[in-house]
Amino acid sequence: MSNPIFRTKTFTQRLLLPALGGCFAASLMCSAFAQTTSKDSKQTAVREQKAQRPVLFTGEVQATDSVPIIVPTANVSPVTLRYYLPEGARVKAGDVVLRVDAQGNTDLERVELEMTQARQTNAREVAELEVRQIDAERALLMAKAALAKAKVDAALPKGQIAALDYDKYQGELERAGKDLEVKEKALVNANEAIKRKVEDGILAVRKSEIQVAFSRAQMSQAEVKAPREGVIVHGYDRWSGKRLDEGGMGHIGSVAGHIMGTGQLSVVAYVLEADRSFIKTGQAVSVRFDAIPGTTLKGVIESIGGAPEARAAWGKGRYFKTDIKLIDAQGLPLQHGMSAAIEAVDPSQVQAKKSATKAPPTQITLEGDVLSRQSFAIAPPTIQQVWEYNLVMLAPEGSQVKEGQPVAVFEANEVGTRLDTHRSTLKEKLRAMEKLKLDQAEALRAADLVVSEAKSNAEKAARKASLPRDLVKRVDYDKLVVEREQFAQLAQLAIRQRDAQKRAKEQEMLGMKTEVAQLQRTIDVLEKGIKGLTVTAPRAGTVVHLSGFNGEKFAVGSRVFMSIAVANLADPDRLYVAAKVPEGQVSLIRLGQKAKVTVPGANTVVDAKITAFGPVVHGKSTTQPIVVRDIELEFEALPKSVKPGTAVQVQLDTQAVATNSTSAVSNKGGR
Repeated sequence: MSNPIFRTKTFTQRLLLPALGGCFAASLMCSAFAQTTSKDSKQTAVREQKAQRPVLFTGEVQATDSVPIIVPTANVSPVTLRYYLPEGARVKAGDVVLRVDAQGNTDLERVELEMTQARQTNAREVAELEVRQIDAERALLMAKAALAKAKVDAALPKGQIAALDYDKYQGELERAGKDLEVKEKALVNANEAIKRKVEDGILAVRKSEIQVAFSRAQMSQAEVKAPREGVIVHGYDRWSGKRLDEGGMGHIGSVAGHIMGTGQLSVVAYVLEADRSFIKTGQAVSVRFDAIPGTTLKGVIESIGGAPEARAAWGKGRYFKTDIKLIDAQGLPLQHGMSAAIEAVDPSQVQAKKSATKAPPTQITLEGDVLSRQSFAIAPPTIQQVWEYNLVMLAPEGSQVKEGQPVAVFEANEVGTRLDTHRSTLKEKLRAMEKLKLDQAEALRAADLVVSEAKSNAEKAARKASLPRDLVKRVDYDKLVVEREQFAQLAQLAIRQRDAQKRAKEQEMLGMKTEVAQLQRTIDVLEKGIKGLTVTAPRAGTVVHLSGFNGEKFAVGSRVFMSIAVANLADPDRLYVAAKVPEGQVSLIRLGQKAKVTVPGANTVVDAKITAFGPVVHGKSTTQPIVVRDIELEFEALPKSVKPGTAVQVQLDTQAVATNSTSAVSNKGGR
């Protein structure tokens, strides 16, 4: 018998052990939950602290209601801007702002001529098929007549004629019937051939009409029309940094300028992809401008792009486009294209303030060029299918030329070869056309003889069939009646065939004349192009050599692409200096400020003054990626030793100019 005390102890252990295990597990769960809660609180605090850290990014000032002027599509790039409204011109919606050479302009003449040729060719081929159809009708008519005669002979009783003749007549009847079936099928095939040829002609003309519409669409696309009312502001070439004006070169798809509206400005910034999580819509930011040192404005993020985009000029990073609305920007000299530095901080820390800046320099030295306000571009002519020219003569730089004097001579050997080939082809076509005239006259005379003969045969057959029936055997009389109907119809077919042959010959002659006219037009264009290879001065002026894409100035022996200007013919009496001021130093200058212009080669110093500021701020070039603003300076007295195209140095004294000067707001106002 077991001990009761021992059994009670064992029973108590069995009850207490699970209870103690449950309490221990609950204690561990409480400890783990407390640790998890503490960890989540720390992570939340870190995220909140991370979300509030400052983010620095850059952007530029842009007009909110401006419309870019895009260089339209052309067959070459860069393309010459043949027409471009001057800067500052006010336009209305629908006005033509810019125009380039249209590929469809030359294609339109060619396609319209091809359409005319297609119509003439189809008309000639249809007329020739009609002649064959009439031949098939004549053959069918002869087969019907033969069958009718065979029926007359086969109807003779077998007992009244020889057995051999009877069998012959029956065989002739069978043969005439089969021949009639063949001729009927031939006529059906001839009619179907005419139908197919007419449909082919309609398709060919329709194809040409589509090509004409496409060429006209190309011509319309070569023009840029203003979508809204505003003021024209010219842009700058991103590669060379030169301003895009009429006669200049622009790459297709690039921005040639803007149409400014009411002038409302905002900031367009680009945030690095890694910083996207630290900004949000409606967040307050502070904005600083390089051109207005010491000034900070408030701003609000209005929108953020949904997907990042690459900025090749900034490296391989990807950026989110961000629109920022400026607050209290009235009275500041903001200009389209100004650089802006943006800092996204806590809204409570954003205040309009002026930060401390270092003392400005007392003197600014700029690089500039002497230009003329009136110049004429010297470029090779535009000749179809000629893309490159050789420069064989160019007047020396700085030389004075008179009106009508040759300035440049270009060479294109393939033009002369093509001209000789087209002239030889034209002579052959003219000889062929003379021969065709003689052949047509001979063919028409032969057709008239055939018609006269058919009419004569019809008259003879009619007279024979008019004999009294009692005087002619019944069999012969029936055959005469068949021949009368046969020759009457043959006479009508002869007239129709003569008319169809006449139409075919006329269309053939028209096609030949069209080919001759096309060759003559091509020859005229080539002769005009060869004449234009020698460029003469439209007026007296000074020759200024230009640089190519490699940065080297054009010289004798240079290869020149089509529409590329090799020199300018400048008016020496309308000189001015064009210079570029770094954006950070724009606030140190003003309109009317005096300057010293130094010509390094001649050791000449000339007095000048600032007369105009560029309307926008832009990048200098791809090799010098700094932001600048154009200025123009007029000479106090026109120097005699300075010529257009001369590189000069401009020295400006900034001591008398206030740091916060706002006189640079003027947009070409000094002119």
